[in-house]
Amino acid sequence: MASKMDELYEEYVKARFIRVNKEQFIYIVNLLPALLVVLSDGIVDREEWTTVKKLSKILGNEFATDDLGDEKEENLTLIYRSEFRYLLKSREQWEEKFILALKDYFKENESSKDFVLETMYLFANASDGISEEEDEVIYSLCTRLGINEEDED
Repeated sequence: MASKMDELYEEYVKARFIRVNKEQFIYIVNLLPALLVVLSDGIVDREEWTTVKKLSKILGNEFATDDLGDEKEENLTLIYRSEFRYLLKSREQWEEKFILALKDYFKENESSKDFVLETMYLFANASDGISEEEDEVIYSLCTRLGINEEDED
């Protein structure tokens, strides 16, 4: 039986026509909560977008595979950046599906909770510390995902 993550992967890759494997896709899903934190005040400022671009580059370098061609790291970095931009604009279409798949994914991958929580705080701190809106979104997402915020100390 396919997991919620498997189903989301199939649906998303088909809808977006992107060439990423499941492991590469799971990082997109793991970062959606951080992207939602970035959107909490309604705008993505320069510092926040710089953080998104840096993370895209790190992920592109870390998870590039040979099937992406000679410029595989750059290609994957561009895919990540493009998908993060798309998700910022298409939040309503994908948010609930991503949250449900991620919550289900945590049942077998408990350590991913730490990564999700850390990246939410990283993005929240990207510009001028954590705002009240960002803090509220982090709290809401932690509740929805079953993450204990106290783990971030």
